[in-house]
Amino acid sequence: MRPKEQKQDRFFDDLESFEKIVLEYRENSINFAKRYINDAQICEDIAQEAFAAVYVNRDKYNPKMSFKTWLFSIIHNKCVDYIRKNKELQSDGIEDISREGNEFDNLDTKILLEHEISKLKSNYRAIIQMVDVEGMTMREAAKVLQISEVHARVLNYRAKKKLRKELMKGGFVYE
Repeated sequence: MRPKEQKQDRFFDDLESFEKIVLEYRENSINFAKRYINDAQICEDIAQEAFAAVYVNRDKYNPKMSFKTWLFSIIHNKCVDYIRKNKELQSDGIEDISREGNEFDNLDTKILLEHEISKLKSNYRAIIQMVDVEGMTMREAAKVLQISEVHARVLNYRAKKKLRKELMKGGFVYE
């Protein structure tokens, strides 16, 4: 178990500890949901529902599994359910770019990259979010998406290939 994951085991002990976990993962959870749904309010609702599900089902959590992987699996499932119920959703808005850890030169580059990512298919957006933004391993991303690790690698490759192609069309060099 990773050192960071050990503290997540304790959130089941009391409500105050759980609230700390919610605060720690809230922003990442909303941003992950935005890879599927381009409505910030709905993404916040889905994240809130996911945290409620985590708390209600805390006895089902397996400490051998990464908490983040478990949480993102719940969010993924809630997003898929929402999309199935609301098929009219379109994925063509510019998403929130206020993530930490992105290593870009300037705001214009961030906006361009986020805009191009937002135009990708939802599973492409999701794999890029998990692997490149959240730093998940391919195995963890595969668990969240409920696909094999090989399929996740192929999905990641295709997502980056498509993103590279779209960025090059716009005159941007993608590395």
